[in-house]
Amino acid sequence: MALYLTIDQGNTAAKLAIWRDAELLDLLIEPQLTPEVVERFVASYGRVKAAIYCSVASEGNNIVEGISHLADKVMRLTNTTPLPIVIDYKSPCTLGTDRIASAVGACTSFPGEKMLVVDAGTAVTYDVVSADGHFLGGNIAPGMRMRLDALHRFTRRLPQVEVPRELNYDTFVGYDTPSAMILGAIYGIVGAISYYHARLGKDTRVVMTGGWAVQLSGLCDFDVSVEPDLASKGLNRILLYNEDK
Repeated sequence: MALYLTIDQGNTAAKLAIWRDAELLDLLIEPQLTPEVVERFVASYGRVKAAIYCSVASEGNNIVEGISHLADKVMRLTNTTPLPIVIDYKSPCTLGTDRIASAVGACTSFPGEKMLVVDAGTAVTYDVVSADGHFLGGNIAPGMRMRLDALHRFTRRLPQVEVPRELNYDTFVGYDTPSAMILGAIYGIVGAISYYHARLGKDTRVVMTGGWAVQLSGLCDFDVSVEPDLASKGLNRILLYNEDK
């Protein structure tokens, strides 16, 4: 069976994954992505058949060129890449490739379902995918860190607050200024998810990914499917879809 490499470059780290066809074999989260890091990651697996690079941070020409010797085919996900879903966004050239990859990943995991795809990372994206695989559009909002930084930066007295990795589920009302800021940021996101879900209908599956997916999904009062490697899964599906193109 063939091996495939996917690279999802986010705002704060890159996620590298090795796949045997559709089976995830290995995963690495790397804050400083270089061609040398990629080469070390794939070294024990030998040559891969194809690789794909997706980035929200840069064009990534140095990565694509730097790993060209590691695979028979290396491609970068762009708005012109053939996809197994249909993009109905009116300005596809401005649509983030990470959002495309996550939408494809959601359709791979839950084919034939209407979905709200939420990526809770540096920013939070809320994207809608129809049951027949059309990306209908979505919204973008600040993530947890961005919300707390903005409260500190644009006010005179609100402090700089660090985001706790373990959230307190015992209350939704702040008991001091730091907790008021943290809970305000948390429930601002949870409230948005609940609003979109209510507008789209109860038959809509909510799929969450990103660094805050596990914590925030637990605060929703409806079922949420958490997929930590959603974009990587989507990138692999796109690779397979383009295998003979």
